[in-house]
Amino acid sequence: MILNCNSPATAIDQPAEVHAWIPDKSYKSKFSSFLIGSTGEEPTNPQSDKLFAAIFRTEYTYTSFVCPGTKFIRLHFYPFPYLGLEVFKAQFSVTIGHYTLLRTSNSSYPKNVSKAEYIIKEYCVEVDGHTLNITFTPSNQMSDAYAFVNMIEVVSVPSDLYIRENITHLPLVGQSHNFFRNKSMAVALETMYRVNVGGDSISAEKDSGMFRAWSEDNKFLVNDEMETGTLVSEAKIKYYSSQVPSYSAPEKVYATARTTIPGDRITPDSNLSWSFSIEPGFYYLIRLHFCEISTTISLQNQRDFHIYINDQTAEDHANLIQWSGGADVPVYRDYLVNLSGQDIDCLLIALQSNAESVKENSQAILNGLEIVKLSDASYNLAGSSPFMYGARKMSSSETQDRLMIIPYSVLIGFVGITIACSLCLLIRSRRKRAFILLIGVGGFGKVYKGSIIDGSTSTVAIKRANPCSNQGVNEFKTEISLLSNLRHGHLVPLIGYCMENKEMILVYDYMARGTLRDHLYNNHKPPLQWSRRLKICIGAARGLHYLHAGAKHTIIHRDVKSTNILLDEKWVAKVSDFGLSKIGPNALTQSHTHVSTAVKGSFGYLDPEYYRRRKLTEKSDVYSFGVVLFEVLCARPAVLPMSENEEEEHEKVSLADWALHCYQSGTLDSIIDPYLRGKIDPGCFKTFTDVAKKCLAERGSDRPPMGDVLWNLELAWRQQDATDHIQEHSSFCW
Repeated sequence: MILNCNSPATAIDQPAEVHAWIPDKSYKSKFSSFLIGSTGEEPTNPQSDKLFAAIFRTEYTYTSFVCPGTKFIRLHFYPFPYLGLEVFKAQFSVTIGHYTLLRTSNSSYPKNVSKAEYIIKEYCVEVDGHTLNITFTPSNQMSDAYAFVNMIEVVSVPSDLYIRENITHLPLVGQSHNFFRNKSMAVALETMYRVNVGGDSISAEKDSGMFRAWSEDNKFLVNDEMETGTLVSEAKIKYYSSQVPSYSAPEKVYATARTTIPGDRITPDSNLSWSFSIEPGFYYLIRLHFCEISTTISLQNQRDFHIYINDQTAEDHANLIQWSGGADVPVYRDYLVNLSGQDIDCLLIALQSNAESVKENSQAILNGLEIVKLSDASYNLAGSSPFMYGARKMSSSETQDRLMIIPYSVLIGFVGITIACSLCLLIRSRRKRAFILLIGVGGFGKVYKGSIIDGSTSTVAIKRANPCSNQGVNEFKTEISLLSNLRHGHLVPLIGYCMENKEMILVYDYMARGTLRDHLYNNHKPPLQWSRRLKICIGAARGLHYLHAGAKHTIIHRDVKSTNILLDEKWVAKVSDFGLSKIGPNALTQSHTHVSTAVKGSFGYLDPEYYRRRKLTEKSDVYSFGVVLFEVLCARPAVLPMSENEEEEHEKVSLADWALHCYQSGTLDSIIDPYLRGKIDPGCFKTFTDVAKKCLAERGSDRPPMGDVLWNLELAWRQQDATDHIQEHSSFCW
């Protein structure tokens, strides 16, 4: 999610209840602790007239609801005399829970305001509950001190990527023992450097899902006069799913590297060295990224080298081929350095070829590196110069873009709050136009088609809450907290939201082809081919499988149905509508395997065991998905209205009951969509109907997990695809 203070708009009466602060120049705060600052009427900076910041005279806490887990917190600062305030009086601290993230002072700012730089500070913290509180506290050492911030980003991070359980057992460089931290002592991190070695800088938008920016290594090289080699891979990088998942670093990091030069010019003293300025007094985590991308390296002793950190041996025999097990397979190694009791403000990282392997043309190699500061025993990350160390400083072109617009590229993982709030105003002020753009109505409210213009026009779907709807603020919050932490190609992306007064709005990617049900029955659209229906089912199953097994916690959708499976322009299926979703139990840490809750869902799709026992499991989604599978096969609703003449055929009212009856009697082929008769491969038909039938088992324990459902659907597609190819080939030969 994003809190952005860079766009002028109307005043907001209740800042504590909204997530976007969007003022105009005539704004007069009703709260002594909160006001919006612009740069004034006659700014000296050419872009400063477009820059706004939230300014706090007294302590202020920004609150947001999130899913529990690890988060990146990025704080954006552009030191400038907002509202005519003196910059050096911006002396304040920022805390999250018991962690102190930063503390500014007079020396934090340049004396010449024109030399101010746009700065981004990145922290990694663990959020235990559903509420994230970020507190800004002006210094009590100065009567007119104030705090400010230009933007806040909150991004979910895989729990085992940085704050890992075994971080306390990492090698401690220069010591004979590992780093043992008190188990009861939590840890927060601050990113100091993130470097793409041997390659170009990588913008946040091109990172692997977490919007991390990677800089070039040129300015950190110590021995840049020594000839070094750079490698660029043309092969596709292969990822270990368990050791180094694809989100560990962008592929561009592993596809480029810097090495020593092989041949006669190499000596045991040849090395690659980088120097980084850091704040003394802390422990540091150094992560080195490696990937063998050279086509001439195949033997283990060709990648045998030493790793030194501050002239201490971190690895005596770093053997990349042995670590990774082969070429194009990334691996990273973590090391800890203790500078807590030392007055050292520099980290020197050096790689040197093993003298014993020089004759074998051994080369040292490095693809990327990260340097991260650990909080101390007092839960403190604040150093003496917060805007000097660990601060990403944006270029002039980046700054201009940042001040002028909110990039649309922050779709996945973020919530574009400012965009959504602008849409609140648009819908309220242009109700006639919004009605014309009405594209659907659901339990939450009406859905409109809209556009966002940010350099290019992007089409979005805008879901606006109906005040009379049974789905209210709880469902609204559930949708936001879940989707802002989930990223998957078969889940509908949430772009933004607005919660202002009684207005609740959700903004999504626009799904051009509507719902799955739109293409099955009660419409004038041409019927879908069977192979396309299979691909849609597979896509939806992948989305549900991710919810059940791919996210940090099991997520039970609780309202799986054909209207909640949407199709984009390329017919890619995406699961939508998470307002009723529940976080399920963790089978590894909790003894119970279900969630006790009131029954909610849609008639015709509801798991009968869940309805009777009020015990919700992910198998409830499997049952509902089984109904969807028979909808796809039969092209009829989950429930038919029963006329007086149909009382003797009660089973036909429920698609699930009727499909099971026909399956048992061997007459299932008689109720399928007439368009599909004679077009489905017999093996595919059996595979598909068998798994659909299993999904509708009376007991949840007898139903397959969603992973098995997905596997069978993919098998059915392969069976159908093979038959289609044979028929096409036969037709061609004829």
